[in-house]
Amino acid sequence: MLYVILILVGLSISILLGLTVGVNTLPFTLGEIMRCVFVSFIFLFVIDLIIALIVRWFLPKKLTNPFLKIYTVHNWERKFYNKLGIRIWKDKIPEAGKFFANFDKSKVNNISDNNHLYKFMQETIYAEHMHFLSAIFGLLVVFVNLKLWYIVALPLIIVNAIINLMPVMVQRYNRPRLMLAYLRNERNLTPKGT
Repeated sequence: MLYVILILVGLSISILLGLTVGVNTLPFTLGEIMRCVFVSFIFLFVIDLIIALIVRWFLPKKLTNPFLKIYTVHNWERKFYNKLGIRIWKDKIPEAGKFFANFDKSKVNNISDNNHLYKFMQETIYAEHMHFLSAIFGLLVVFVNLKLWYIVALPLIIVNAIINLMPVMVQRYNRPRLMLAYLRNERNLTPKGT
């Protein structure tokens, strides 16, 4: 629901800007502006889908190791997420892992299963890459209609960035917790005296 609201807000802002700025100051009709908003929205959706498939299929397996230094979440970052109230909204973010990877985080029943925890951490890495790249490549929507970029593309770029950076934050917020559970399990499984 949160995503739907953000998408509707972005589309509404683009349409309102088109009505107030575009129709009055530029030689474009309301129909042309609406068509540009729709085409830009579809373009962003397709970009996000293509990036998701590319990351899923081509991200080297060695880069999905959650213990790599590049995936370290720093204390300042955790504090920032907490200031944003991430605990309140993190579970409202839709999850597509069950569609792309046959992995459903809601079916986490046993946090003592390290195989499952490791797979979960890998899925956070895939999602982090997908959403971060989607936020960046969303800038390409400017080229859908250069004449209306600030009316149509700019609000959609901002909404696309928010929609994609929120899941990045959720992945980076959740992964250290999963890692702690994983490491705790490892310690408990290691025989004493070895």
